[in-house]
Amino acid sequence: MKKLLTISSFITVSSIALYANSATDAKLDAMSQQIEQLQKEIQALRAQQNKIKDDQHEIKESAEENYNYIEEVEAKQFRDKIQFSLGFKTNLDNFEKKYVDGHTIRNNNIWSTKLMLNMKADITKNMNFYGRLSMYKYWGSSTIHPFTYYDNMQGRLPADSGLYVERAYLNWFLTPDSYIPMTITIGRQPSSDGPSNQFKDNTVRKGTYSALLYDGAADGIVFSTDLSKLTSVPNTVLRLGYAKGYAYSESSPYAANAFIGPSNSDVDDTNVLGIFLDTSIKGIENSFIQLSYSRMFDIIANPLDTNTANNNNPNIGDVDMYGAMIEFTNFKDTHLDMFAQFGCSVAHPNGESYVIQNPLTGQSYYLGLLSQNGDTSTKTGYAAWIGGRYGFGHKQKYKIGLEYNHGTKNWINLTQGSFDVYNKLSTRGDAYEAYLMYVINRYANLRFGYINIDYKYKRSGWFIGESMPVSSTLDITGAAATTVDMLESYYLKMSLHF
Repeated sequence: MKKLLTISSFITVSSIALYANSATDAKLDAMSQQIEQLQKEIQALRAQQNKIKDDQHEIKESAEENYNYIEEVEAKQFRDKIQFSLGFKTNLDNFEKKYVDGHTIRNNNIWSTKLMLNMKADITKNMNFYGRLSMYKYWGSSTIHPFTYYDNMQGRLPADSGLYVERAYLNWFLTPDSYIPMTITIGRQPSSDGPSNQFKDNTVRKGTYSALLYDGAADGIVFSTDLSKLTSVPNTVLRLGYAKGYAYSESSPYAANAFIGPSNSDVDDTNVLGIFLDTSIKGIENSFIQLSYSRMFDIIANPLDTNTANNNNPNIGDVDMYGAMIEFTNFKDTHLDMFAQFGCSVAHPNGESYVIQNPLTGQSYYLGLLSQNGDTSTKTGYAAWIGGRYGFGHKQKYKIGLEYNHGTKNWINLTQGSFDVYNKLSTRGDAYEAYLMYVINRYANLRFGYINIDYKYKRSGWFIGESMPVSSTLDITGAAATTVDMLESYYLKMSLHF
């Protein structure tokens, strides 16, 4: 019996142990399954996270691509709206000035650079815009000459490295498809680098008006009508123009608006009216003729002097300007270009004077329009400019040119904004120029030249004061002075127009 109980107890304990082991194994299996399930879920989450990261990267790349595409589209739209072109000139000048008393001054190795950023925008079928920003400076210098502040000289004379608005005008084609097309041009006009400067620049015609009469920036409005169909003569255009030569704008120190300040009743603005006829010779290709008349009203004595109170800087009179010119480009396919221009200026002093004093004697001198001491007699001046250029060598890679111009005692013009710093076309005397050009490619050229200016009268290019012979030992104030009798220049110029 005892033995039976022992065996029964053993069997019971063993069954309990076996049951416990089975339960533990079941729990372990369940836990393993849970762990496996968790691992699968974690792997699924990781895969989902990686997919999200990949999607985010793709979205970022797509966004960057879209941004770059938008930038390209915007840039293309901008380029389509405004077309840019480039002008670039680098000059090396060597000057020698010979004075009446025999002494000589040399200025050699004078380098300068001019940059021109040209703009064109076709706004609609009957409207477009042209502009030009210019920088012109001497190498190693940012000195601004006082004359640079003249409105018509900004961007035209060497100054600092700032950009000036040399041109900014709108063409509005009123009747583009009519028998007599009409156009209005308003803004800062194409009044610089006009004919016949294009020959020695090796470009097409870049300005509208004769360079013998006008060369510089100008603000105005021009009405043009194309008469080619009416006259059966190609390139026949009649222009009527108005420009503002000087505007009184002395500012009050307490006002931001230049026209809110002292009364401008002391001085009148300088206004310009003109009429111009362009045409050609029928049957001769690439011929060009221009006839012109303009009048400057109420010329101010000194545009840089803002002290106009008490008639200190008065209007000194009016000037009439007449012009006639003719050009032939590649005349009869001979590779010969020729031109001739004539100008006449008639000054009408009104007796008003700009008063200056001799710094040594204190004596006052009264300077009028090409006159002194209240003289009101008419002063007439004449000028002529002729020249030619011949192309030779393979594809006319070489061009040789000659120019001559002459101005009389009372010759005056509006070329103070001329690119050449000596303003040779304002010369009261004789000027000669010879040059040899090498055409690098269709955009660039090198030009080596020589200029000789033989002055006969003082103050070439000046409106104020009497024109005196260079042999005079006194200046317009009566002070002792010696004058430049002759100027020579050897130059090397590189030009690019692209």
